[in-house]
Amino acid sequence: MDAYNDILLSIGCNADHEAQMLLARRKLSEVFPGIRLTDAVTTAACGKPAAAEPYSNMLAECRTGLSVEELTVMLKQLEREMGDSAAQRAEGRVMMDIDLLEYNGERHHKDDWHRPYIKPLLAMLGRMLMVVLLCFGCDTAVFSQRQTPSHRQDTELLGKAVEYYQGGKYHECVLAFEKLRRSYQLTPRFLAYLGFSYYKEQRYEEATEILQTVMPQLSAYSPRERAVYAYSCAESLFTLRRYRESLKYYDMALPLTEGNDRADVLFHTAFAHHLDSIPPQYGDTLATVGDTIGSVTVIQLLSEALSLYKANTATATPLQAARLRQCERMLKALRPKRTDTP
Repeated sequence: MDAYNDILLSIGCNADHEAQMLLARRKLSEVFPGIRLTDAVTTAACGKPAAAEPYSNMLAECRTGLSVEELTVMLKQLEREMGDSAAQRAEGRVMMDIDLLEYNGERHHKDDWHRPYIKPLLAMLGRMLMVVLLCFGCDTAVFSQRQTPSHRQDTELLGKAVEYYQGGKYHECVLAFEKLRRSYQLTPRFLAYLGFSYYKEQRYEEATEILQTVMPQLSAYSPRERAVYAYSCAESLFTLRRYRESLKYYDMALPLTEGNDRADVLFHTAFAHHLDSIPPQYGDTLATVGDTIGSVTVIQLLSEALSLYKANTATATPLQAARLRQCERMLKALRPKRTDTP
């Protein structure tokens, strides 16, 4: 018998949201190697007055050799280590709440399963292949009860595909998801994973085909994640010289980013505007940018990008530092020189 048990955890807090969620990720990753966590989502406090502080919630899936009793003790200890206490809760501050939702298929805290954030977080987590994938020509409820060795292998393959993606092994991720696509209809999240992996593998046609289709279905995901998919779609279109199409996805990514990431979007948007506006006979060159009708827009975009790069030099990558210098050179060439009137 397998000594390890599959568990599903619910993690939440209503104070210092971002810092506490980051702390929970670090602590849980130390205790449960290989744990998979969703993004955090903010929701209203369930069963509390409308004025109550909202909660940040996320789910985690992992394996453990602990019994339910041992696990419960460990989770309470983790809550305390992250600042939770009876005194804090008496004041309405929940610094950390970690609940066991499922242990080897048996549900716990059954009322929590009806909370509105559970279903979207489960979809985000991508757990249980037979729940999140639709089997062609077969009802999923029936299918999940007919676990053949082949189906179990597919479940394992899905887990590997996600691990490859999270580990930056995009070639292996592509191979795994392509195999699954031959038999299953992937969820929007998994399609986004595949589209981004195509982008990283420089398979731009395939990346744009998937990402353009799936982007409208990702509104429930975090801004940071949506920005990654929108930006990679824009970059793929740009590389294919489909500049006008790329602008739609740069514009989509822009409000989802900040700091140097926002500067990168502005930087590339400027180039897309320029290259979309010059006559084809000039080729992809900035030599004629001053003569293009979009030069004012290009100057505005580069100026804003330069301001952001300068404000965030401490966190800039070498590439972003180079882009800062490139913005300066380009703006010096593009801005009209002042002439003195005799």
